[in-house]
Amino acid sequence: MESTDTLTAIFTRRSIRRFAARPVGKAEQNVLLKAAFAAPAAENARTRRIIAVTEREHLDRLPALHPSAGPAREAPLALLVCCDTSSSPQTVFWPQDCAAAAENVMLAARGMGIGSLWCGIHPVEEREAAFMKAFALPGMVRPVCLILLGYPLQDFFEENRYDPHFVRANLWTCAMPEE
Repeated sequence: MESTDTLTAIFTRRSIRRFAARPVGKAEQNVLLKAAFAAPAAENARTRRIIAVTEREHLDRLPALHPSAGPAREAPLALLVCCDTSSSPQTVFWPQDCAAAAENVMLAARGMGIGSLWCGIHPVEEREAAFMKAFALPGMVRPVCLILLGYPLQDFFEENRYDPHFVRANLWTCAMPEE
């Protein structure tokens, strides 16, 4: 299993839309799932639930559910990140908790040489309803995002998106000093 250092994984993570016809092994899937549940959760709430989608018939249905999920036709794996709103303790921060889990998955994937594409679902009610129906989610389980995963047919590269003009120092009225 390939491993990339953390900062390289962060700075070279890209949205991958072309995947090789190579399965993501069970060991790699388990690492990705462990990474998801290692993410922080507000108030230590354990509301995250994940559906691992590996069957081709289910992967091929994803583009009909989400406008950005066309690459699912090539992807060998998708993770549907959800929140069980009936679990206890409950928190109003479940969208952020699920987003943190998704980011952990994508960074772990990048570290292993696996590409990913995040497709947002929540808070678009029509998307939520479509995924709830397609995956037989009970009413208290809300889909938050879909992550397509697979070995990339495009390169990872670094792109510096940092802009000091978007950072303030101590107060909104103070620009971040340039180095």
